[in-house]
Amino acid sequence: MRREDKGNRQLRRSEGWGSLLFAVLLLLVLAPIVAHAQAAPDTVTLTWTAPGDDGRVGTATDYELRISTAPITAANWGQATIVPGTPRPLVAGTRQRMIVRGLANGTTYWLALKTVDDAGNWSDVSNVVRWDWIYDASPPAAPTGVAAVKQNGDIVRLTWAPNSEPDLAGYDVYRALSSGGPYEQINSALVIATQYVDEGLPAGTAHAYYQIAARDGSGNPSARSATATVTLVDQTSAWTMDTGYPNPSKTGTQVSIPIVVPGAGGSAVVDITTNAGLRVRRIDLGTLSPGPVTVHWDGRNDAGRDCAPGAYTAWLISGASRVSVRLVRVP
Repeated sequence: MRREDKGNRQLRRSEGWGSLLFAVLLLLVLAPIVAHAQAAPDTVTLTWTAPGDDGRVGTATDYELRISTAPITAANWGQATIVPGTPRPLVAGTRQRMIVRGLANGTTYWLALKTVDDAGNWSDVSNVVRWDWIYDASPPAAPTGVAAVKQNGDIVRLTWAPNSEPDLAGYDVYRALSSGGPYEQINSALVIATQYVDEGLPAGTAHAYYQIAARDGSGNPSARSATATVTLVDQTSAWTMDTGYPNPSKTGTQVSIPIVVPGAGGSAVVDITTNAGLRVRRIDLGTLSPGPVTVHWDGRNDAGRDCAPGAYTAWLISGASRVSVRLVRVP
């Protein structure tokens, strides 16, 4: 029974290699990746997606990479040269890479990979890569499905759909603090995953705008993705006004009245009226952006004279929206 189970595992593992993504690229072109920056012109990088210990599940035990100046097949696998220094397998689905050094520029090479599980079962040969020193100048497609979500505090989590290019190296993240830009790259190292957490927003930022670009192993950048926008200030759907302070207030002192501008923003005025509904003062607030605003009333009427002690009402008016609070002035 155990032998049969392992046979099934080996079959599943062979099937898993059928979808292996495997590509090579020349590192002569400098790219914003630390591992590539000093690469010599006699090197290539192999990239692939890790298979699992059982098909697409788990973590394999080891890799064996071979290189030859003739096409590699299952029949001549043993005659191809083993390339030392392969990385340890990572969990299934993880992008991995390896630099192969000491190649003769102009010589055509074929490279292929196998993996083994903890019971010593080897996979079939991966797809065979032919490297003929033709440089890749084709950029990846622009990333899609970019979304930005606010988390605790001023932290934003970005996610996007994975690109499908076999030579994809990773992604760059760009951020702007206004809808018209400018955008600045905020990742210090190429992002391998399809998510990024931005913890570096300046304090008090109301909105942030993000774009993602893909980059292949040759350093070719894609066009930017569509913009994802996130709002970092709490917003309401209606105008609100809180009780002014101090309240009651003495003649000759200023009253502060907190209001909250809704997500759409807009223009508004504050009217101060008597109990009989007579307006004594209008404060024009102009056009306001979403968020909290404090309105100040100095206790005077439109003519600049102090209003008499008594009860007043402050009305916040914006279009058809009217909200009010009661204010009391004392001698």
